Amino acid sequence: MPKPIITKKIPHLTPAQMEEIFMDRLADLIVRLLDYRYEQKEKEKQTNNQNEYEKPNTGQ
Repeated sequence: MPKPIITKKIPHLTPAQMEEIFMDRLADLIVRLLDYRYEQKEKEKQTNNQNEYEKPNTGQ
């Protein structure tokens, strides 16, 4: 006899609760995106700074 499949039941939510959950998740995604973009800019700055130090000084 196969085991019964256990499913999770979705709680009944009001439209206001659904909207609040959606807005919280959207805000979280926006913050994560901004953090990611900031980290990428910082990495780019560090790479550019390293390249500045590695360039030979031929002007003198």
